[in-house]
Amino acid sequence: MTIRAPSGSPVLLPFPPTTPAPSAKDVREAEKLLKKAGFHPGAVDGKPSPAFERALAEFQGAWGLPATGQLDGRTLGRLRGTGQRIDAHAKKKDGHLSIGQKSKGIATVEKRLRALGYRPGRADGVYSRETAEAVKRFRADQKDLKNGSGSLSRAGRQVLEREVKALNHHAYRGRRKLTQAQRRLDDATAKAASLRHGDGTVGLGVGSRGAAVKNVQRHLVAAGFSPKSTAGTFDERTEGALKAFQRHSHLEASGRVDAKTWKALKKSFILARDGASPPQALWEKSAAVKKSEKLLKQLGFNPGRVDGLFDKRTRKAVQAFERQQGLKRNGEVEASQLKKMKQLTKGVSLSQLHRIMPALPMSKARAYLPLLNRAMAEAHINTKQRKAMFLAQLAHESVQLKYFEEIASGAAYEGRTDLGNVRPGDGVRYKGRGPIQLTGRANYRAAGRALGLPLEAKPKLAARPSVGFRTAGWFWTSRGLNHYADQGNFREVTRRINGGYNGLDSRLAYYRRALRVL
Repeated sequence: MTIRAPSGSPVLLPFPPTTPAPSAKDVREAEKLLKKAGFHPGAVDGKPSPAFERALAEFQGAWGLPATGQLDGRTLGRLRGTGQRIDAHAKKKDGHLSIGQKSKGIATVEKRLRALGYRPGRADGVYSRETAEAVKRFRADQKDLKNGSGSLSRAGRQVLEREVKALNHHAYRGRRKLTQAQRRLDDATAKAASLRHGDGTVGLGVGSRGAAVKNVQRHLVAAGFSPKSTAGTFDERTEGALKAFQRHSHLEASGRVDAKTWKALKKSFILARDGASPPQALWEKSAAVKKSEKLLKQLGFNPGRVDGLFDKRTRKAVQAFERQQGLKRNGEVEASQLKKMKQLTKGVSLSQLHRIMPALPMSKARAYLPLLNRAMAEAHINTKQRKAMFLAQLAHESVQLKYFEEIASGAAYEGRTDLGNVRPGDGVRYKGRGPIQLTGRANYRAAGRALGLPLEAKPKLAARPSVGFRTAGWFWTSRGLNHYADQGNFREVTRRINGGYNGLDSRLAYYRRALRVL
């Protein structure tokens, strides 16, 4: 292009630089690669369209390239590299996600990262550099994920999902030893939470440091909203944990610790003298609760998972225990109640067993005791009445635990279809074994199924003390004998075990002795 200056001399002006239009072949390749990465470029026809330009601009933005929506050599190179990476991980089937991809799954990842306090940019389903940086920070906080990488595999997404789910619950309360140092620290934290700063903010937030922040973080852990680090630096993960706590405490999710939030957060520490003072109650999570759950389970109550969390199932189990023992039904574990639970799970002592069955050698009593107590706990034989009646029946049936197999051959049971003996030889094969003399194929089969043991195929197992005591416990519960023991109905217990009242006087003598000893 030539124009003339006022003097008449020609002046040459260059045209602006131009980018050659991409070929149809390149456009078609880009369209395929965009589809592979999860974008929506429209028809794969080699013709640029508004849909193609929008998809390309999204891809360019993800990589930090100028989001022009125009295909150039640099963008095509990134598309090819992304496509190769996707193909490589598709062979591994590891669910790998990284920069330059788009999907609903990525949108979920971004939402979950944000829920934890990390900042992945817009939750639009595009895996951008901002997403990768947030993933790096998330990975750095995880013990079971390698640091440094901004990508996320299926295993990493599972960890992320688990972390987010762990924040979706009531605020818990942890048990801490009562100390003056903790009281002073709480007072200092209360002051820090009420302090107004020059920028208009109040309390503690991102960037705050020190003992008060460390105390807040420890309270968050006790409440079940882990900030991952309790080193005293208020970082983004602490903010995410705090927001989750605030939401589940019906507070404004500001991400800052003001006086109102601290008042609620302070309750996550139960300053306690021991495991039941103050009483264990709903939403406490502690080692003390875990011990109580184990005791409840041993006593035959169902607290749900033995995980140290006093949830509604735990409370229901405590109330059932209170009802059985005639205690005040408040659904809390007090010191006196905990003491009673411990006593009931002890079963019988070596001295008690020997006094109830004096003919039993002490060496055998010592060997049998843990097996006997385990069987009684398993069968919920956990009150004085139940223990006395159970031990009396065992003492008579086994001659003070001398015999774990019937002396007679068992031929008398041949053809007893009421016992399930329907095959030749069943009488001898399934004769009485164990301290309560389990008898008959049908009983061996039922006991085996209940206890997970192959008793029908291997009936002699029932003569082993480790199995025999358990079959005795199974027989006891399968006939509902705790119910009759609670009523003191000794005759009915005897009838259901013996089929009649053979040896009733002997059984009663053991029962009365057991009541005195226990």
